Amino acid sequence: MTLDHTATPARGLRRTGTEIPAWRGLAVFVVREAASPLLDEAVAGIARGLEILDVVTLDPRQRAAARSGIAADWSAPAGGGPHAMVVACDVAPPEGATGVRSVAQRIADVLDFTEKRVLRGAPQGGRYAPVHVSPSPQQALDYLEVLGDLDVQARLLPRVQAIAEACAIPFPLVGMLGGEAPGFRSRVALVEHPVHGRAVCKIFRPGAHESFRRELRARTELADLPEVPELLEHGDNWLLTPFYTDTGAHVVRKLPGELAQLRPQVVRDLVRFVRDLHERGRYMLDLSPHNLVSDACAGLKVLDLEFVLDYPAPQPEWEACWSLHGVPRALRTVGDGLPDLVLTKGVGNSVFHPAVCGMRRPQLLAPGRRRETPRRIATQLAWSAALGVAGRVHPALRGDR
Repeated sequence: MTLDHTATPARGLRRTGTEIPAWRGLAVFVVREAASPLLDEAVAGIARGLEILDVVTLDPRQRAAARSGIAADWSAPAGGGPHAMVVACDVAPPEGATGVRSVAQRIADVLDFTEKRVLRGAPQGGRYAPVHVSPSPQQALDYLEVLGDLDVQARLLPRVQAIAEACAIPFPLVGMLGGEAPGFRSRVALVEHPVHGRAVCKIFRPGAHESFRRELRARTELADLPEVPELLEHGDNWLLTPFYTDTGAHVVRKLPGELAQLRPQVVRDLVRFVRDLHERGRYMLDLSPHNLVSDACAGLKVLDLEFVLDYPAPQPEWEACWSLHGVPRALRTVGDGLPDLVLTKGVGNSVFHPAVCGMRRPQLLAPGRRRETPRRIATQLAWSAALGVAGRVHPALRGDR
């Protein structure tokens, strides 16, 4: 999170000194009465992409103040009046950073995900707006007025500053990477390192420490696998990787969104990669074309290893490998935090979907045969045409987080 200052005070809140920080990533989510039984689900949804600062169940006086002070439809069909406030903040990119999703867009992504998560637990046919969010950081401060606590800013500011400090880029910044991906768990930056030169630094926010732990473990314990990126250095919440340039040699053709169809040898390499993982008691989720690069010197690399996971006992046989089949429905919570990826149903990872690889599972597991080439090419062409007609692919196909 980056803090700057403004001379305009927040209405009703005490200021420290002569200026009040404008918290670029501050947002207040108001959970409505209809969603009150699912407050924990709402908090979990928000925590997927933002740092939670406080959760306040409103008392009668605060509910009345929120109804009159917050401009929203509080009618019963819309979900009813305010029940609780979830105060959260985004880890914003540095001032002036370009080519990355804005704070407002990221908060909107979190709201969309949270509402879908809450509505999944709602009674059948119950469709309403379970959560309302402040439209700007300044209005988030205004929303906090209804709590009647003039010290709320002073209490929250040290935590906001601590998060900002923890997520600061540790080396001189060249530019932010990641494009339009939401980056719910981490930020990726191109940096100038004093020893390694230009390198890629992936910084995880505090709430994503488990993702950092998993990726660090994968990078260190699987470093002998050729697809695993080299780990140059790491800190308490960041990883430093060489800056791999992508030749695109693994791609046959682009698909809508950030998908691409892959060359058959690349698919075979990825099958061998997940078999190596399987033999070590692990499987992988979120193995997608947009997480692959082909470097002229280093070869094929899998960039995102946050979801290399340990099998629970008993481990399935190779033919039932979760990287190829997906997690059994009864155990889906082991992949909690993953996006709802459309092209993973029944195949585990989108790189093994026929639309991407041109092969079905029996072909993936069998030795390559020359006569399969026409069928693979025809399958990829048919899927390319179908997805092109369908227009822009659903965001879940892009692996949005």
